[in-house]
Amino acid sequence: MERTSNIAATEIIQLAQERQRRQRVVESVPAGESGFRQLVPSSPAGVLPSARESILPVCSICKDAGYLRMDVPVGHPNFGKPVACRCQQARKNDERRKRLREQSQLDTLIAFQDSSFETFQVWLPGVQEAYHAAWRFVHEPTGWLVLVGDNGCGKTHLAVSIARHCLDEGVITLFAVVPDLLDYLRATFAPDAQEHYDEAFLKMREAELLVLDDLGAEQSTPWANEKLFQLLNHRYNARLATVITTNNLGFAGIENRVRSRLGDRRLVRIVTMDQAQDFRQLTAHDQGVE
Repeated sequence: MERTSNIAATEIIQLAQERQRRQRVVESVPAGESGFRQLVPSSPAGVLPSARESILPVCSICKDAGYLRMDVPVGHPNFGKPVACRCQQARKNDERRKRLREQSQLDTLIAFQDSSFETFQVWLPGVQEAYHAAWRFVHEPTGWLVLVGDNGCGKTHLAVSIARHCLDEGVITLFAVVPDLLDYLRATFAPDAQEHYDEAFLKMREAELLVLDDLGAEQSTPWANEKLFQLLNHRYNARLATVITTNNLGFAGIENRVRSRLGDRRLVRIVTMDQAQDFRQLTAHDQGVE
């Protein structure tokens, strides 16, 4: 028992020494090639680090301080000012991805849980061009991809597959069914809303990838048309990656300003799934699952 206690005490002392070493003031440490010096965090007096805390990955740039200071002479405007380390932005991006994934409901809605490129029935007639276009898009998510087809042709499956793949690859992605997205925005005006309109709209506008399913299925009102135009016009001007699905009737009913931007072949690729059948109407034998 005494030997075990001694070992535990030794480990605690070693952990404390390691933390103290990492927390020394680095005034004497020369600046790195980036021209920054580390700002080292301090711990409350008497608080020893846990073993788990000590083995967590440490940022090689700021040593988990989170901030750096520029290596500039006294009198420089930036002298002494903390500058956020890039690890801070990485953590913020990770949090954004988690929140948008939850909002996208890719992992919670049963219909979406099994939708992926691996489960897409690419052997069905009329879907190969859309499948290959979607697959190329996830490997270079730039520009706009618009999938047009009747109900049940597989365009939503592909849209979910794109969103899931990009989220897994670290791209800040939001997937939304357009009528639901507009309902979400309307709900932000409620007095007890958990998220304000400006915050909700900003994350839709600025997502690295926005996947909109069923554009044209929303109720056409002046408010809905204006919100969709503001959203898509911003992404068009900023050249932000966007995926849209719609059906033939919905595409024809899209507001003229939006349809004009969807017609820009410099940015937008439209894939029409005219020959695809409604997979919901096919038998198991037709789908090749027997």
